[in-house]
Amino acid sequence: MHLNLYELLLPTFKWPKEKTIRVFETFAGIGAQAKGFENLQINHEVTGISEIDKDAILAYAAIHCDLNRIMQSYSFPEKEEMVAYLQKLDVGYDFKNQRHTITEKTGIDKVKRYYLANVLSKNYGNISKIHMSDLPEIDFLTYSFPCQDLSRAGAMRGMDKESHTRSGLLWEIERILEEGYAMNRLPKILMMENVPEVIGTRNLKNFRKWYAKLEELGYQSYYKILDASDFGVPQHRERCFMISIYGAYHYDFPMPVPLTISLQDVMENKADKSDFISHKDMLKMISVHDETMKLPDCYVPQNIEHQRFNFMKCINGKNIHGKRVSQTNRIFDSRGISATLTCGYTGYYLVDSSQYPDEDIGDRARIGDQLVRRLTVKEAYRLMGFTDEDVEKVISAGVSRHQMYRQAGNSIVVNVLMAIFNQLF
Repeated sequence: MHLNLYELLLPTFKWPKEKTIRVFETFAGIGAQAKGFENLQINHEVTGISEIDKDAILAYAAIHCDLNRIMQSYSFPEKEEMVAYLQKLDVGYDFKNQRHTITEKTGIDKVKRYYLANVLSKNYGNISKIHMSDLPEIDFLTYSFPCQDLSRAGAMRGMDKESHTRSGLLWEIERILEEGYAMNRLPKILMMENVPEVIGTRNLKNFRKWYAKLEELGYQSYYKILDASDFGVPQHRERCFMISIYGAYHYDFPMPVPLTISLQDVMENKADKSDFISHKDMLKMISVHDETMKLPDCYVPQNIEHQRFNFMKCINGKNIHGKRVSQTNRIFDSRGISATLTCGYTGYYLVDSSQYPDEDIGDRARIGDQLVRRLTVKEAYRLMGFTDEDVEKVISAGVSRHQMYRQAGNSIVVNVLMAIFNQLF
């Protein structure tokens, strides 16, 4: 982030505490922004969301809208009407195969659950079909648009206009804001969140176009890459945030705070056997391949005690041929912090075998007195700033374990949002 004298002379923006802030979450996911407002007890109202992932909407409504309780007594319309409502919003639409996944053939219990989740969350559905004239009053608009075509882990197809990539959905926000400008209904504050590559070399030209458009509309924008490990969470997760304020105001991003916990502190003492890797898989992942399962040479545990918490210690940096181990096969020490959670990936971590009874682990691979496992769903949600109670609500809503891993990886760390909101509100 670059500051000039003009920016330093601007008044610092602060939202009036007594005034309710009306929030609209586009690309809402499971509602990390809403969670941040709830945790801080900021006077707010979520006036609507935009989301088409049917399981993310279920999770959102379970966490924020009391879905599970209301399901028991809600008076539902006919199935045909509910299916039509969901299809109009494109909820669950399969864009790859150009088909709806919620149809008349879908079980009535699922249709009811999806229908009520969308009603309770005030979902407006497909962002490309939304117009400002359709929307309620908005003070704070969030847009964490898809990162798949920007990130190194994805296709890197970019976010050009008319590119029809998922990351190109950013320009739907431009369209909606231009409509708002014409109607004199622009939100007071905008917040973008995405992977650091959004301001990387391949995407910088488009980002600058977006920044200039916001300036043209009357927004003063500030952006910075923040790491979750600098805000109390033992996860290395760098994300680019941009705050845009309508009018001539200054904004300071929050300062980092020392991390006082490691990944071990958020890990459970119980995990499914399926979370631990097998002896066969271990042989593929470590650099020393012998029957004693010795630790790779690069693993020096005594050094860990003298380092800060917020580091990742990869114990199998290279394979037997001297090449770097792929990201999805790296093993980290749980006394450090976790790797970045992504869609379906949590990383693999060394844990103390004494915590787990032999009958629970069986023939799972061991490295000395250590076991290697991935994170549990509960741990993944914890690393994103959600509570165990949130996890139980989402499970009760019928969301699968696989989908919950995806949701965690696609979400935003609530603790980082809370730090940003504290600076604004």
